[in-house]
Amino acid sequence: MPPRYSPPEGQIIQAFTFALDPTPDQAAQIARFFGARRKAFNWTLDQIKADIERHGETGESTDKPSFYSLRKRWNAEKSSVCVNTETGEIWWSEVSKEVFADGVRGAVDGYWRWQKSRAGEIKGRRVGFPRFKKRGRDRDRFTFTAGTMRLEADRRHLTLPTLGTIRTHENTRRIERLIALDRAKILGITVSRQGERTIAAVRVAVARPQQASVAQPDSVVGIDVGVRRLATVATTTDVIGELANSRVLEHRLKELRRLQRQRSRRTRGSRQYDETATKIARLHAEVAHLRQHKIHVFTTNLAKTHGVLVVEGLDAASLLQQKGLPGARSRRRGLSDAAIGEIRRQLRYKCPWYGSTLIESDKFFPSSKTCHDCGHVQDIGWFEHWTCDECASSHQRDENAAINLARWASLGSVGAPVKRGAEHQTESHSAAGKDTRKGSPTLVGAINSVRSAT
Repeated sequence: MPPRYSPPEGQIIQAFTFALDPTPDQAAQIARFFGARRKAFNWTLDQIKADIERHGETGESTDKPSFYSLRKRWNAEKSSVCVNTETGEIWWSEVSKEVFADGVRGAVDGYWRWQKSRAGEIKGRRVGFPRFKKRGRDRDRFTFTAGTMRLEADRRHLTLPTLGTIRTHENTRRIERLIALDRAKILGITVSRQGERTIAAVRVAVARPQQASVAQPDSVVGIDVGVRRLATVATTTDVIGELANSRVLEHRLKELRRLQRQRSRRTRGSRQYDETATKIARLHAEVAHLRQHKIHVFTTNLAKTHGVLVVEGLDAASLLQQKGLPGARSRRRGLSDAAIGEIRRQLRYKCPWYGSTLIESDKFFPSSKTCHDCGHVQDIGWFEHWTCDECASSHQRDENAAINLARWASLGSVGAPVKRGAEHQTESHSAAGKDTRKGSPTLVGAINSVRSAT
């Protein structure tokens, strides 16, 4: 696989998203591009499977699947693949070559992710062999990495290869002015369908200020995430902030169930079925946008305010796999609605932007059931309030966990030693540097950086 692009010193890769407002002809062409990418993806996957089966049957050795070799094979055979079954016309020339290249690349990347997952080279759940894309089930998208890609000077239009100039719903000034000042360069543009909207994600290499601009560089806080409270922020002694769980999906659940029952009574493919499906997609989009906005505001404020932030190394994906327990289904829905892993994900890239330091504690660190007064560890179950058996101190679950997390930055552990796992840390460095690395328990110095404990 080709090496990933590394931005120049002093720059980072960032994406800016804009909702497109295409004309009817452009919308039809975009839909055709979605189908063309699926065509190239499925053809590539079929070639990979055929090579594997031929090797298993005859022992014939074949070249390892690569983007360049399979794209060359696609270019040699596309005239026989891209044929209209009704008219017999060859249609590949009506679609940008970047769309086909993106489909080939997607299938090859999926194959190698499967191989690396089998070999244990990537973390997380096992990745299965890539599946064929099907219209209506695939997340429609395609990516341009070459050709005419620019934001127009009027800040309301985006020009793409073959598609031409498309109007955007939002003003593009936040990125257009950076490009005009030569502080950003467009690397690629991904067009995708999100519900009933068409979205363009402009991926750029952008230069960000290198000077730290944290309001309280000496402040060390712990952040505990949960469902009762979306987040609790505390120093080593006191709780200083909370983020309430707005439960946006739970509040719209009754409406969602009504629409889903209504759709189940429609005939698939009918006008009424499509109208109801559009309403459901719009509801999901509204829920996601409200959730994302609230978390973005919260994490940006944290990264700009505090010098060191300690978050829990929570395995959110495993929590969503709970089965067989009473209320497991509603618990999984509540965890998904809270998006407990999103706060950590956003802080990972926002902290280097603003000069703050992010530390991820060990995922087995007992932050909730460790008394922050005496260090005693005891089983507290799912109770929100509990009393320490050693010192008789009363604690609120999330507040106690946030205080213990804040102390992790300087102590490395609180109470009982951690049995296994590794902590992930980020250093204060230039925006172009690495944002995470593994290390040992840490001490926080006055210069707001992470160093190994001695």
